[in-house]
Order: sequence, then C-alpha cells, then structure tokens
Amino acid sequence: MNRAACLLLPLALILAGCGQSAPGGIVGPPPLPSGVTVKFAPAPAGSYLALLTDEDEASEVVYQQRVDTGATSAAPNLNDWAKLSERAAALTLPGGETTKARLLFLKWGMWQDKNGNGEPDAGEWLDRMTHDRVVYASQDMQARFTTESPKMRQFWSFTQGWSRAEHYVYLPAGSDTYIRESKSTGYGVYELHEDTPITSM
Repeated sequence: MNRAACLLLPLALILAGCGQSAPGGIVGPPPLPSGVTVKFAPAPAGSYLALLTDEDEASEVVYQQRVDTGATSAAPNLNDWAKLSERAAALTLPGGETTKARLLFLKWGMWQDKNGNGEPDAGEWLDRMTHDRVVYASQDMQARFTTESPKMRQFWSFTQGWSRAEHYVYLPAGSDTYIRESKSTGYGVYELHEDTPITSM
C-alpha cells in the first residue's frame, strides 16, 4: 500500500493497514477532568480520601484514593464513581411524600491506614467532615419538608445528574425552627473540617 492510499483511508483502517496502533491499546481521548476538588488540613502519612454512602454506622466506602503526606487537597475524578448512579432510588420524605427523582447522596471522609491493611478500621477515621454532599438526581427536582428533631424546615433543589449539594442551615432570630437548604452548585470545591457542635446539623 502506498503512502497516498494510506492517508485516504479512514482512521481505523490507517491504524491496521499502515502498521500503527493506539498507545497502550487506548482508543479515543481520555476522560475530561470532572472539576471536583476536596480541600482538607495537611494529611498525615498513610491517608486516604474516601467517598461513602450517606448513612452513619452503615456507611460503605464506594471510592477512595491515596493522599500524599502533607497534601491539603485532592482532585478526584467523577468518572471513577459515575456508575454509582445505578444505586439511586426514590426517597420517602418526612410527611410521606415520595420523590419523583431517583436520588443518591454520598459524603467525603478521610482515614489513616495505621495498620497497613488498605482498609479503614475502627479508630482510623480522621476528624474531617463536611455537610456538603455529592448528589445524583435522575431529573431536576425540588422538595420541601419538615422534621421534628430538631425542628427544621428543609428545602432541596437538585439538578439532573451529578452535582455538589451545598448545605446551609441557620436559626432565624426569635424562632425555634431551623431552616436548612441543600442545593446543587455544580461540582466545585468541598472543604473538609473538624466536626464541632455548631456543624452537627
């Protein structure tokens, strides 16, 4: 096959007929960066950034990455956990309403592998948290509902797909009922901080 004929062939045939191959067998461009950044206090040796299901004692680590000693941020790639959207489900809210959108909430945490087994064990979780969540919604959605303990009026507003659910809570002057909002704000920046009573809502 002469060079002119080779140049006229489609790319797939060029790779086969002209003896060229994609580096490492990769076809197509690599995934684009997802724009996610997680910031935290300097990481001790052996630290991992972890993404967990949004329960308490039953939380499951669904993604993690090693963090360099002394690092203060990481840039995880959304593509590494995007398929978890398959776990999204409609939720029943206080008051009995069921969301039309299927939802999945995930939360960030950090742990230190003190025993070197590569898994988070009791006593290895670091005091790093945020109430902002990684959220998946199968469609745009809004919801309003009230909880009794503590007394709180809540508002959710999420866009379709993956996003950062920014958390905001405050107590209006002269009221005994908190206002809590959780809204999609794109991917953006998550900032992990120490857990304190004032951030426990």
